[in-house]
Amino acid sequence: MNRGKKDQVLFENLPDVIKPNVAASVLGLSVKTIYDWNYRQVEKGIPNNLFLKVNRLLYIRTDVLKQWIVSENAS
Repeated sequence: MNRGKKDQVLFENLPDVIKPNVAASVLGLSVKTIYDWNYRQVEKGIPNNLFLKVNRLLYIRTDVLKQWIVSENAS
């Protein structure tokens, strides 16, 4: 399977925004890691528009997450 197709499958059927626990599950990471990304965006090089806060709840923009993951794993 080529990389472009694999990336599409990873993000297939996800809504425009997801909760940290969903992002962690999709990426195979801990929820703590996702929250760490939010708190340390600058030093970790996380896109500044990846996170969205609504009524104190944290969400992740799936389009930004996909672009970031693809750019970080480009060969």
